[in-house]
Amino acid sequence: MIKKNGSSDGTDVLKRMTGVTISEGKYAFVRGVGDRYNNTLLNGASLPSTDPEKKSFSYDIFPANLIESVITAKTFTPDKPADFTGGLVQISTVEFPNKFTSEVSFSTGLNTLTSFKNYLTYSGGKTDYLGVDDGTRNYPGSIGSTKVVKGNYPDAELQDIIKSFSNNWKTSDSKAPINGGFKINAGDKYEISSDQIFGYIGSFSYNNSFKTTEKEKSLFDDEGRRYNYKGYDYNSSIMWSGMLNLSYKFGLTNKISLKNVYNQNADNETNTRNGYYRYSGQNRDITSLRFVSRSLLSSQLLGEHKFDLLNGLNFDWAFSYSKSDRNEPDARRYAYWSDPEDPSIPKQLLLDQSVTTRYYGDLVDNDYNSVINFELKPFENPELPKIKIGALYNKKDRDFSARTFGFKNLAGGNEEAILQLPIDQIFVSENVTSTFIGIEEVTKPSDSYTSNQKVGAGYLMFDTKIIDEVRFIGGARFEYSNQTLHANYSKDSLINVDEIYRDFLPSINLTYLISDEMNLRVAYSNTLARPEFRELAPFSYFDFVANENVEGNPALKRTIVKNADFRYEYFPNSGELYAVSLFYKNFRDPIEQILKGSTGNEPTVSFTNALSANNYGVEFEVRKSLALFTEYLNGFSFVGNLSLIKSKVKFENISLNGETFQETERPLQGQADYIFNVGLYYDNFDLGFNSSLVYNKVGSRISKVGSTELGNFIENPVDIIDFSISCLLYTSPSPRD
Repeated sequence: MIKKNGSSDGTDVLKRMTGVTISEGKYAFVRGVGDRYNNTLLNGASLPSTDPEKKSFSYDIFPANLIESVITAKTFTPDKPADFTGGLVQISTVEFPNKFTSEVSFSTGLNTLTSFKNYLTYSGGKTDYLGVDDGTRNYPGSIGSTKVVKGNYPDAELQDIIKSFSNNWKTSDSKAPINGGFKINAGDKYEISSDQIFGYIGSFSYNNSFKTTEKEKSLFDDEGRRYNYKGYDYNSSIMWSGMLNLSYKFGLTNKISLKNVYNQNADNETNTRNGYYRYSGQNRDITSLRFVSRSLLSSQLLGEHKFDLLNGLNFDWAFSYSKSDRNEPDARRYAYWSDPEDPSIPKQLLLDQSVTTRYYGDLVDNDYNSVINFELKPFENPELPKIKIGALYNKKDRDFSARTFGFKNLAGGNEEAILQLPIDQIFVSENVTSTFIGIEEVTKPSDSYTSNQKVGAGYLMFDTKIIDEVRFIGGARFEYSNQTLHANYSKDSLINVDEIYRDFLPSINLTYLISDEMNLRVAYSNTLARPEFRELAPFSYFDFVANENVEGNPALKRTIVKNADFRYEYFPNSGELYAVSLFYKNFRDPIEQILKGSTGNEPTVSFTNALSANNYGVEFEVRKSLALFTEYLNGFSFVGNLSLIKSKVKFENISLNGETFQETERPLQGQADYIFNVGLYYDNFDLGFNSSLVYNKVGSRISKVGSTELGNFIENPVDIIDFSISCLLYTSPSPRD
């Protein structure tokens, strides 16, 4: 199917699957729920998130031709990690090709709202095209660990620190180019002897894209409209990745592989907003400049062995290390204000330490993973049970630090004329005096934290036929987990999170083979969802794009989920499917994203546990070749799936820091009420040509649970049409052919 669909990367593969939708072009939602209740394995090993702000993975980093298979499991079995409820995406990369292969491909694209249109940008570093800052955005070396505030430094030294910041606030107009990218892949195998084979496959890809998005956002509270902003987001995205897999097969029953992935991506953003802000009674023109780079390194050593013991013993193991790094250097934000009652007054820079800021943040995640599995066949009769046992140890740690510097008006003289100038003319050296531009570091003690998570697990699973037509897979998994976090909430207040959980997680799966073409499946299991480090951390930061503060909650508990599934499948012909599924989920202590109101400031996003939630739905799936209707439709196929979902949350006296929420019953935050995908495909393998026309729509969902003052934030449905054409122009022959 990966080849048939002409998929270019992992995202293209996933978006064709039942109940799966893609967000932001790279993140997967399974059965209408997002990152919290989904998980990803690469070759059987866990991966850190490619966006450490949340539990999400960018599937577009994998070229499709290096993917051997993608399996999205929606039902838990004991041999899989238990921290998924929506879906477990299992990606297996290619071992090596049967013969030498190489491929070079180029891509380009036009965005009708962006390409060759006006595009706002700013002066960055020389290596921005690699998705890495070259040091241009570092804060001055004269700043040490001591907080930059009056009293810690003499006035003259504070002025020198301000002058040492780069005066790079200015934006400039340009024309956005077209999007582009390329991929290079190569692989081969070598037969060392009759029972020894060594193979490799490698890939490198690079993509650069530009996108302009028009934005409008209003916030209402019980007094009316708090603000109404309009503006644009100008975003340049860089992504390059490399993959190298080495495999050695020996003795016909043994294989050892070393699999490596490195991904680097960056978003270079210029964001503008303008509109009326009620609390200050001002019109505001706000500008934000951001450069966020992310990297992911994953290295895995894997082994598979088969022994002629106990009627066949299979043993596999994996050791892996992954590192994820997120760097946001010198994120600048400033605003000009004007009087809506008197337009004759020129607009002025709002020189306030809470508005005119420079932010520096760095986050490093490390993930260590080890897995061993044994599959035993203690009975000669293949109809009798097979036994699978195994263990896992996973350790994750995070180190986060951030510093924010604000610039303020010392109000020592008549500076209105200067504040009306462009910002780069305001921050010249001669204006940095003891009576005009001052600095105050607004970093809080909680802006740095360390965290750690350890998970130890063991499982026992049986696979057998009860009768000829009924297959049983069942067992249980035990997981011990310990989450810790250390941070200073204030100067004299230390926060220590140290939560230990011991979870027994049963799983039962029954498959009834009605005929060679029809199956009935029934399943029950317990799974869980742990809070992410970011959700536990008391660190608070301002998200300019969303125009809100984000703050963690150290009191979060993990979620336990009970799952029940029923599925009917009918395979009329090869590659064709009709299926209907029913599912039910009960959540205990579900974690939800909430929006707290605030007086005189922007609202704050945080997280809390509801008491419980129920989630149930039905899925329909069709894959059908149209060639059966007429020979003129040979090569055409139809794929469609529909998920209808109902969710209900219950909570009692839900509050956070005195904030009360408005309902006692509502849908689960982040849960869509329906998902609809339909696609028409055409494939001509002789010509190397394929095309697709796909329509996707996801129902409304609560993006943030609002307080009584603010109400819930609803994300409305969006119609998405995706049309693609792929044509093979040239494939290099093997040099040995």
